[in-house]
Amino acid sequence: MTKIKLFFSLFAIVWPSIVCAQLKIQLLDQDNQPVSQAVISIPSETVSNPPAQEAVMDQINRQFVPHVLTINRGQFVSFPNGDNIRHHVYSFSNPKSFEIKLYRGTPTSPGLFDKPGIVILGCNIHDHMVGYIYVADNEMTAVTDENGMVALNAQAPDEIKIWHSRLSESADKIISKPLEKKNDKGVWQVTTNLQPLIIKQPRKFKARFK
Repeated sequence: MTKIKLFFSLFAIVWPSIVCAQLKIQLLDQDNQPVSQAVISIPSETVSNPPAQEAVMDQINRQFVPHVLTINRGQFVSFPNGDNIRHHVYSFSNPKSFEIKLYRGTPTSPGLFDKPGIVILGCNIHDHMVGYIYVADNEMTAVTDENGMVALNAQAPDEIKIWHSRLSESADKIISKPLEKKNDKGVWQVTTNLQPLIIKQPRKFKARFK
C-alpha cells in the first residue's frame, strides 16, 4: 500500500470519530441534584435552515406536551389539543406573541417562529398549564433528561449555554457556563443555581369551558 493510500485509509477511520464525537453533559443544581427539562446549547455552523417538518406542541391531560420544545428559528409549530376539553393558548413573549382562542382539535394553520429566544406558553383557562419553546439560532440543542443529562454529537466547546425555567423569575434567562469538570465516566458536570419551585394548583371551572 502506498503512503497516500495509507493516509486516506487512516483518515477514513479517524474522521468519523472526530465528526461524531459524543459530548456528554450533566447539569446539577446548587444542592448537587440533577436538573431536568433544561436546554443545553452550543454554537453550530451546520444548523442554519429550519427543517421542513413542523414541530408539535400538544396539550394532553391539561399539560403542554412536551413541557420544553426546542426548534430552529424559522420553523413552524402546530398546537393540537389532545384533550376532550377546550384550551385557550397564548404567549406574551417577545420572540412570539400570539393567541389561539378557545378550541378543540387542531388549529388549521401552524405558527411561524422566526425570532430566537424563549417563548413562554400559557392557557387562559387553566392557569397551571405552562410550556416553553426554545427557538434556537444556529445552535445545537438538547433537553436534559431526569438525570440532568444530554448527549450531543460535537466536540467539547469552551463554554455552553443553559436555559431553565427556574434560572430567573422571568423564566426567559439564558446563561453561559464553562466546561471545566469531568467525572470518571467522561461526563462534563456543570452546576447552576435555580429559583425555588412554585407549583400552581389547577383551578376548577364550570361546564361551559368543556
